[in-house]
Parts: sequence; C-alpha cells; structure tokens
Amino acid sequence: MKFYENLKSILLSTIDELASDPTLYARNPGKDFTRNRKLSFKQFIQMLLTLEGECLKEELYLFFGRNEDTPSKAAFYKQRQKLHKDALANLLFAFNKKLERRLYKGKYQLIACDGSSLDIYRNPDDPDTFYETNGKSTKGFNQVHVNALYSILDERYTDLIVQPGRKHNEYSAFCQMVDNAPKDNNIKSIYICDRGYASYNSYAHVIENGQYFLIRVTDKKTEQLLGKSISDITTLDISLERILSRSQSKKHRLYPERENEYRHISKEVTFDYITDENPEYIIPLRIIRFELSDGKYENLITNLPVHEFHTEDFKELYFMRWNEETAFRYLKYSLCLKALHTKKFDYVIQEVWARAILFNFSSEITKQVKPKENPKRKHKYEINHTEAFKTCRAFLRIHDGTTFDVEAVIASNIEPVRPDRKYKREHRYMKPMTFAYR
Repeated sequence: MKFYENLKSILLSTIDELASDPTLYARNPGKDFTRNRKLSFKQFIQMLLTLEGECLKEELYLFFGRNEDTPSKAAFYKQRQKLHKDALANLLFAFNKKLERRLYKGKYQLIACDGSSLDIYRNPDDPDTFYETNGKSTKGFNQVHVNALYSILDERYTDLIVQPGRKHNEYSAFCQMVDNAPKDNNIKSIYICDRGYASYNSYAHVIENGQYFLIRVTDKKTEQLLGKSISDITTLDISLERILSRSQSKKHRLYPERENEYRHISKEVTFDYITDENPEYIIPLRIIRFELSDGKYENLITNLPVHEFHTEDFKELYFMRWNEETAFRYLKYSLCLKALHTKKFDYVIQEVWARAILFNFSSEITKQVKPKENPKRKHKYEINHTEAFKTCRAFLRIHDGTTFDVEAVIASNIEPVRPDRKYKREHRYMKPMTFAYR
C-alpha cells in the first residue's frame, strides 16, 4: 500500500472510531445518528472535509455523482444539525496522534500561534461579527477570527479557536490553547508568536504548563521590562526576573529589597496567577535584541535556556514562524475556506475545523513528494502546493474503492523557486464568495 493510500485509510478509520459511538458527537445523544440514513455519518464527515467553493447541490454531485439517487441538500442540513461542536475538533486531535512528529534538536516541537480574520456572510443584525461601513467596504461586512496553533516542522494545525470578529481576543485564545495542549514529558513545545501575543499572562501560562515560548515584542514593552531606554542598545541577551503585583503600595511588598524588579498589573488587565492567597508572581524572562539586515532591530522575549539557545538560533526560529502565514493562505484560498456553505456561526466553526483536517491530510501527503531532478532546468523547482492540495482533496473524496496515482499527479505540477522575490503585503477587505454566484 502506498503512503497516500495508507494515510487515507488512517483518516477514514479515525472517522469510523467517531462513528462507532455517535452519541458522543451528537447534539441530542440517543436520538441523533441512531437511524440509517441515505447520507450516513461517515459519508457526511468525509463530504464535509472535501467541500470546495461550489453551491451545496454541486458539492453533493461531486461527492456522490450526478444522478437521481444523490442525497438532497435537506439531508445534508439535517446531518450537520445533529453534529456536536466538538466532533471535528476531536477528529483532528485523534488523526494528529496517529502521525509522526518532527522535532527540533530531537526534543522540541515548534508551535507557531497566529490569528487570521475570515469574512462570512453579511448580516448587519449580528453585532458580534458585523463591521460598519468604512473606507474599504461601502455596505459593511461580517468577520470571524480564527486563532490557530500550527506545528512548523510537521506542517499541520494542532488546535483552533474561532471567535466572533467583534469579540476576538488573541491573548485569551492563546492561553486556552496552551492549557489544552497535550503534555509529553519527553517533548517540550516552543510557542513562537508575533507581537499581538506579548503579555505577562501569555508568558505565565506557558511557564506554568512547563513549556517554552519565543514572542516578538515592541521597543516600548522591552523598555518597560528593562526599566530603561534601548535606543542606544544594538545587541542584548539578558536574563532577569520581574515581580508582578496588583498593588502599588510598597508597604505590602514581599520583597522590598527588590524594588526595581516590581511591575504593576492593573486590575483591568487579565492575569490568572495573582490571587488573594498569592498576591505576587515572580516571572523569569530572557530578553533578546539583535540587528536585522536592513538596519532595523528586533526584540524577543523568551524563557529558553541560555546554555542551549544563542542569538543566531532565535533569528532562525522566529523566521520559521512565517510558515503559518503561508498555511493560512492555503487554508483560505487553495482549500476554499473563503467559500463557506452556511450563515450560522456554529456551522462556520464546523467548516473551519474540516478545512484544517483536510489541510493536515494534504500536507502530510505533499511532504512525501519531491520534484524530479533535471540538470537542464534553469531554476530549482518545488511542488505547487495549491495544485497538490486540490489533488489530495479529490483523492479523499473518492469513496467507491477506485483510486489514482496521487504522488505522480502532484509531482507533475511544479513551479520554480525564486527565494529573492518579495511582494509588499496588502491589507484589504475581500468579500466572501456569496451563495448567489457559485
């Protein structure tokens, strides 16, 4: 059995495990998924994973074939109404457990954390997701915010939290995902994040879970930690402790001799480890500052050990975080997450998790394929990931026992590598693909 066939059997067997006891994943246990239907539990999940950007009826034809026995749209709607919100999350976790992990230095799992906005169907009556008219949109628009943990070396998503756009909170989402992450005494996670996740609470949650972090911070936050200006500092690597307290009174301090190490945490700022019983929290940090090739400077906060990680390591590690940005692009465009098949928030969450599972499945197959070497080529070539993901989706959709050579098709779609090519990042509003124009 070839790798892609084995991987598909692993995913389908994982779906079978969920289907073996559907009461665990039904909104109404004992009632939902108890009768034989034209669209079975397993077929519904497999179809949900392989949705594209077509209208729902066309998606049904793509999965079952264009004939009169194809299940109706109503059958699909009824099945998705029965599915518990945690079902697809558990499917992703269970599937990931069966896959091999790649480790940094043989013992670290590199986890990038980032968020991305997702445009959904316009609904001005939803105050949690609707944004009023602005310079980019004349009618206003609705968005949700997808927070994700992404294993950089494994090239797959490990956890997700979807929040209404107006109520999104990346700090709380990060802390929640860190707390929920499975623990392994032999493997430590290094959480690599951008400036949006820099907070004492984020640092503390990672430390309390026995893991490591590497988070980019602004000059202002670096100066607040150090207690001095860094305008004249070009390189820095210093370990220090800060004592966090809600009170600014010097009388009640437990360590008055360490006055310069105290930092005040306002009552309006979330910090989960200061209580009436523990009014102060000592947090060990390491501050890194180095110069970039364009003359600018970067500041990083971490708790990684000094004896094992040096300045050059941090440059490499933080640069690797960009892989999650690329993964979001594939998730939203190559895998058609921009073309949702629902207006309801709960069902939007279903489709986000489904696309993440499909991404992991496709990425695992694509990693095994290498372009054939050809000395006559001017450029170095790599796999075209967009075409590869579409091929993997088509392969996963097949449920009648037929197959095709997935690796050969992927290997036939290649593109030149141009490492020095750069484009300015554009921030613009893009309408979701509406139901009427599919």
